[in-house]
Amino acid sequence: MLEKVRLHNFKSHKSTEFNFDSSRLYALVGKNSSGKTSVLQALHYLSRLASSPLKNIFQYERSPQFLTTIGEKDMFVTASGFWGYTNRQNWEASYSWRQQNTNSWNPTVSWKIDRNEGSLKGWEASLSQSAHPIPISLRHTVHLKLVASNLAKATYSDEVTPRVEFDGSGLAPTLDFLRDEAPDKFQELQEMLKRVVPGVREVGIRRAKVAVNRQRSIEVNGKFISYEETQEMTGQEVVLDMNTGERIPAHAISEGTMLTLGLLAVLMNPTQPNLVLLDDVEQGLHPKAQRELMTVFKEIIQINKNLQIIFSTHSPYIVDELVPSQVYILNNTNSGFTISKRLDEHPDVEWAKQTLTTGEFWDAEGEDWVVAGEVSG
Repeated sequence: MLEKVRLHNFKSHKSTEFNFDSSRLYALVGKNSSGKTSVLQALHYLSRLASSPLKNIFQYERSPQFLTTIGEKDMFVTASGFWGYTNRQNWEASYSWRQQNTNSWNPTVSWKIDRNEGSLKGWEASLSQSAHPIPISLRHTVHLKLVASNLAKATYSDEVTPRVEFDGSGLAPTLDFLRDEAPDKFQELQEMLKRVVPGVREVGIRRAKVAVNRQRSIEVNGKFISYEETQEMTGQEVVLDMNTGERIPAHAISEGTMLTLGLLAVLMNPTQPNLVLLDDVEQGLHPKAQRELMTVFKEIIQINKNLQIIFSTHSPYIVDELVPSQVYILNNTNSGFTISKRLDEHPDVEWAKQTLTTGEFWDAEGEDWVVAGEVSG
């Protein structure tokens, strides 16, 4: 369970700290390019280190020089929390690197479990080599920025347990798996979707032809040459019974409906994640549907005591369903650095609690108060 996250020289976050309350549901709000998505990315990279080495994560477009604050030569992301409610174990995990010269970075992963500490240097290092409970705390993390058109695509999967990917790919096989292997969860998912989008009557999956690209190789003069081969496979696609008609293919369904279905497919999976990171959670949803989605999130969290959800949003209707301690306001200084404060740090929060909803309070105050009095530079 996450309790604190610190970002030092990570993109626009020169020095940003988040302290999470016990609600397990948190919103990141702020202007465009204020650093909300960067927070989700930083945590996603940390979670990937629970099973992969640094070299598999920070390369090419994710290389250190593109993630470290411009002009700085060191960076770290640290998260701390606990595992277990009866036999609680406190933990801390981080990744960092320091620039030695123009082309050389020294990376390190480090951890602390209660009073025991450890660290590994080099691009082969990962948190999978740390002791329990760090790998299990971080490994089951999902980062999503769903795209409705990807959710609607017919898809083939040869995975034993299909899953919805970061961009929404793989929804149909995931739902097919849920329907067959966890029918109770599938039924709960349908009922929750109907609450958010009352026009839905039933979720279905049907067989569909899918073009699948396979990597092949051929030996020529003793050398193996790779090439791509396209095969037509039998996959699945989502269809929905709506108030307006039956067996409507997903590509003809509204964006908000598909995005909600994708989120619920992740949250209702039997192998549920411990941490879900969501970008732009309200996409395509009517204000009433946004409120109902938050109610559904709260219900899912109550059932699953290890689940936390952190999401970015621009919607005051979403924020309305939270209390000020669940809302983190991000803004940039004149120099472009991110500053973050919890909404309950606002000097007028006690007055606002008696007078305004949380969304009205944020909408009225905006983000400028977060950087008031801050020294730029």
